[in-house]
Amino acid sequence: MVKEIIIHVIQYYLILTFVLTVVSVLRMYRIRLRAGAAKYGKARKTRLAEEHRLRQFPIYTMEEIKSRKSRGAVRVTFFPADGVEHGKVAIVCPGGGYDHLVEKYEGYPIAAKLNEMGINAFVLEYRVGRHCSYHAPMHDLARTVAYLTEHQEEFNVDMKDYAIVGFSAGGNMAGIFGSEEYGYEHYGVARPGALLMGYPWTNVNHWLEHPYWNIWVGLMGIWLSERGNFWMFRLHHFNRENRDSICVQKWITKNFPPVYMFAGGNDILVPSGAHTDVLEKALKEYEVPYKYEKFFGVPHGVGLGVHTKADHWLETAVEFWQEQISK
Repeated sequence: MVKEIIIHVIQYYLILTFVLTVVSVLRMYRIRLRAGAAKYGKARKTRLAEEHRLRQFPIYTMEEIKSRKSRGAVRVTFFPADGVEHGKVAIVCPGGGYDHLVEKYEGYPIAAKLNEMGINAFVLEYRVGRHCSYHAPMHDLARTVAYLTEHQEEFNVDMKDYAIVGFSAGGNMAGIFGSEEYGYEHYGVARPGALLMGYPWTNVNHWLEHPYWNIWVGLMGIWLSERGNFWMFRLHHFNRENRDSICVQKWITKNFPPVYMFAGGNDILVPSGAHTDVLEKALKEYEVPYKYEKFFGVPHGVGLGVHTKADHWLETAVEFWQEQISK
């Protein structure tokens, strides 16, 4: 009798949690269509193109692309701010789990909003999926910083205290780039003035140390993490040391750039308790300046967060960035 009751309880648990998970995922995609403001980003991109001010360019030379064809997938789109001379720069890194890129939601609209605030934005389409390999996205980001620094007069921008804006996997990439071990110092480029991160995927390989009551969320997290690890390291680099190299909290030092980050209270893909909360502890431990906002009911992938409780997070993030570089 007891055994039957236990079996029934487990069955009900699996069914109910599965339904809740499916509903949450569908809700996430529905909210993203509105909150991500894709039309807003597209409109800004179209306007700049009509004015012959939009620039899209590779950051690797033809010789470098010939030696490694995957570099040909890397592209930067420049969104110049209106009427700004030698203005500040933000490099935007969309997410996508190192499998694909969602620049329509986490790239172009962010750049458009930054332009409204008088900030020049460069949207980086880095290597993902079959083009990805060991720390390739971080290589692409470092190369972008170096390229823009060398050509700042040409773009009429000021790369001093530049910011990196990253979402989900793009937030992971930004976080790793902020480290000395695998980031800016390793590549010999300038330290970012701030990292501005939306629901960053930071604790890629250890988040199950923080258990969740919903087994389906756990399985989904395992699948996403292992997929990202596979693209990043493939089978021949798939070891614990390399996997740890993309867990941001492990590489925080006192020289880590100031951090603004936000998370959604209803994020089932990158739960705050296993990612941003863990990163916050490391930032506190090393006394890194940071601001952390958590928005109730907000799911993953909202980008600008239009019509959600996360609306205006980017203004707060930019204000934080400007406060840090003015000190």
